[in-house]
This record gives sequence, structure tokens and C-alpha cells, in this order.
Amino acid sequence: MKIHTSMYTDPSFNQAHSASQKNSLNQYDSFANQLNKLNKAEEYQPQSAVALLTKNLPLSEQAKELYNIAKDKASERVDDTLSDRERSIETYKETMIEIMEMPIDVEILPSEINEALIFNNLGINYLDYKELKVRMEMLSLTDQDMDEDSALHRSDKEKLRNMTADLSAQLQLQIDNLLAGKDRPDEENQRLNFSNQINTQFEDLGLNDVDKFDLLKRMV
Repeated sequence: MKIHTSMYTDPSFNQAHSASQKNSLNQYDSFANQLNKLNKAEEYQPQSAVALLTKNLPLSEQAKELYNIAKDKASERVDDTLSDRERSIETYKETMIEIMEMPIDVEILPSEINEALIFNNLGINYLDYKELKVRMEMLSLTDQDMDEDSALHRSDKEKLRNMTADLSAQLQLQIDNLLAGKDRPDEENQRLNFSNQINTQFEDLGLNDVDKFDLLKRMV
């Protein structure tokens, strides 16, 4: 009896098929490793309650410079006749708006070239990614200033941190969508939405109300 050998039982086919599978797995592992590096790249030191990123790295110089610019612009819009506490609260609110709305031009530093090439190979806009990261770093700097602000009550700091944490979470979601290959929303409309959102949230949190614990503490 003559046996017909199909391509699925031919040893040469099986060897080639096995090699093809191995090559596909290697390509997948390579892609996974690159993506894993992206998720860990340029992470900042978290100060807010969200703690979205965990790697303890110093904040970038550009974030520090832009944060000072944002805070200066915010201070110009705050009424000088307010009490120290009210002026601080208003300044942080306006600073958050500046952080989320101000145009930011980021550059690829020499130390970031390899990382940017990986992003490019994956079809991801590295400059968009870095811009979002810088805004998150600026929110982290806001948290640091709030923690050291003696004019604020304990409850004020908690409410303001909730606002920065929520904004950081939204920026992180944009980063996740960017890494997933999704298009960013229209930038101008996005900034306007953040402005309206911050003002609404500010009113909802009742930041001008004094927490009973803080009031009793100051009376003792």
C-alpha cells in the first residue's frame, strides 16, 4: 500500500513551521520588552494620593521651569486683598488650570534619543508622550508646594490633593491611550474642558469652607 505524505506530516514542513512559530514568539517577546521599557521610562516621583507612577526619579528641569511660569501667571489672576489662606487656595486652583491649559513645547534630549527611536518604531509620538509626562510632573510639584504651605488648613490640602490626583489620573489615561495607538483628542477643546472641570470641581469641593477639626485646632 502506497502512503501519501501530506505537507502537514512532512518533517521538513514541521521543522519550518516550528521555526516560524519560534520566530513569531521572539518578535512578540521583543515587542513586549520594548513596551515594558516605555511604561517604565521617565517616571516621576509621585507625591499625590493617586501615586500613579512608582519609580523614584528626580523631576525634570523643564517641568520645574514650566511650573514656576505657571504659578507666576496664576498669581497674577488672584486678588491680593484676599486672606493668606484664600489667596493660597485660589493660586493653586489657577495654577492647576495653567498646568493643564498652557501650551508646552518639549524637545528630545540627547539622553532620550534611544527611547524616542523605540517610540517611533512602535508608531507612537514621543513628543506627545513627553508633554503629558511633564504636565504630570508639574502637578507633582504643585503637591509639594501645597504640603509645605502653612497658610492652608489640613482639609484644604486634602481637597486640593484630590484635584491634582484626579487631573494626574486623566493625564495617565491619555498616556495609556497614546501607548495603545489611539488618537489624542483635539488639544484646544481638551484644554477648555480641563478649565471648566477644575472650576466646577473647585466649587463642588467647598474649598472656602473651613473643616471643623481645623477650626477647633486653631481655637486651642
